Amino acid sequence: MTAPTWIAWLAKPLELLIEGVYNYILTPLGLASYGLAIILVTILIRAALYPLTRKQMQSMKKMQSIQPKMKEIQEKYGKDREKLAQKQMELYKEEGVNPAGGCLPLVIQMPFLFAFYYALLLLGPKLDEPFLWIPNLAYPEYGQGMAWLQPITPAHLLSPAVLPFLILPIVYIVTQFIMQRMSQASNPSVGGGSANTVMMLMPVMFGYITLIVPSGLSLYWVTSNILQIIQQGLATGWSGLLPAKKTAPAVSTGGASSAKGAVITTTGTTTSINGATDETSAGRRRKMRKKKR
Repeated sequence: MTAPTWIAWLAKPLELLIEGVYNYILTPLGLASYGLAIILVTILIRAALYPLTRKQMQSMKKMQSIQPKMKEIQEKYGKDREKLAQKQMELYKEEGVNPAGGCLPLVIQMPFLFAFYYALLLLGPKLDEPFLWIPNLAYPEYGQGMAWLQPITPAHLLSPAVLPFLILPIVYIVTQFIMQRMSQASNPSVGGGSANTVMMLMPVMFGYITLIVPSGLSLYWVTSNILQIIQQGLATGWSGLLPAKKTAPAVSTGGASSAKGAVITTTGTTTSINGATDETSAGRRRKMRKKKR
């Protein structure tokens, strides 16, 4: 198996890096495992991409901070699309926010996704070993598709030959949903309507891919997702995971309320309780009349 020319420039170095970590770091420590090698290389990749990831997180945080102003603009110019777009761009420029700032790191990560896939294919039979609950990091085999899942019956899917390979795809889908919730919480202006539907379907679509690629690649994806969740949580907060805080009910500054027969009326800065204000005024007038006498 050889990697295509368009990605071989990255796939071959990744293959050598995985083997180097396995042979020169883990083996001398008595921890020889390609699963651990994949995790360590994933950490190295995320560390190398961290400067770009940090810019992405900072952009998301800025977008989150300007949401109140953005909502005001949307309420004011919602019916005038052209004016709305103009005011939004002015706000972005004024606050120094680039709405596309979070896209570049995602684009740069895509080559690593394909390169890692071909790097594992280049390693071939070397991945034919267990890791944790996974019987074989090289399974499902390249080009096999989803034939290994058939027949799709509870007895087959829950069998020891199949179930261990389904855990990583499930974890991957869960981590993808978590990442999307955190992204939407930090940048509520993105998405809405059909866009939200597409965003919800993407984890399922990529989860399907994890069923037809070697488990070693799924291990890379899951590890990368977990690291990104941690980075994003530290940068923009965990608002997508934690329940929204309940706000205290607003206190009315006008109107009337009654409790145990007492009537409290508030108007401006004058407060009357059971007519106490009127009685106080009458008492003062009587005192004034006595003094005059």
